[in-house]
Amino acid sequence: MKKATAIILVLILSIGLFACGGGGPSIVGKWSMEVSEAGVTGKMIYEFTSDGKLNITVDTGNADNDKLLNDMFAEYKVTYEAKDGKLTLKSDNPEFEPLEAQAFTIKDDTLTFDEYTLKRVK
Repeated sequence: MKKATAIILVLILSIGLFACGGGGPSIVGKWSMEVSEAGVTGKMIYEFTSDGKLNITVDTGNADNDKLLNDMFAEYKVTYEAKDGKLTLKSDNPEFEPLEAQAFTIKDDTLTFDEYTLKRVK
């Protein structure tokens, strides 16, 4: 009986690891990077949700600027797929050029893809 229970537990744990992609670091969560564009300095925050959506917000420390930029970003839907070490980003904004199967890495609290380096928000 103990042997059967042990085997069942091992199978359950194996299935759980397989479903989670092997237990490696996950892109899901909030990541940020410092930006300085057109005289505006602050942070861009990328939130990768577990359902494949990417929410982008800006924090410049200026409420008016933040509202304007965040309202603009909220108008468009951005989705992502992170699979086999490749990241694909797509948007319903025709001006947003999709990022197709770009290699990405996560090391410690740093996410790197394309020319971007982001830090995990804790």
